[in-house]
Amino acid sequence: MRLLVRWALGALTLLVIAYAAPALDILPGFHVAGFEAALVAVAVLSLLNLTVRPILKWLSLPITCLTFGLFTLVINAVVMMLTDALVPGFEVGGFVNALIVSVLYAIVTGLLNQLVEREKD
Repeated sequence: MRLLVRWALGALTLLVIAYAAPALDILPGFHVAGFEAALVAVAVLSLLNLTVRPILKWLSLPITCLTFGLFTLVINAVVMMLTDALVPGFEVGGFVNALIVSVLYAIVTGLLNQLVEREKD
């Protein structure tokens, strides 16, 4: 049940970022077609984080060490762009947008996941 709640919260997070971005005049080109596209995007993003991201982190370990871990943000943006390429109705709109969206998504979902865990206890 908790997995479904996290999945739905991830989709809602993407939708909120997509709909709040034009109001705040940031992230031009970032678009999510609807809740279904957001659900698929979260599922694909999760699968890519389980499969591709560890490989990218291993391959980029030297540069990640040199940048004190900041290169991980670039890896997250690449995974977000791969999700863009695989999911119709989910458009990031470039590398900078992918970087910003991945950071916002990580912050918001991290906070929401802590709330879900706290509710469980």
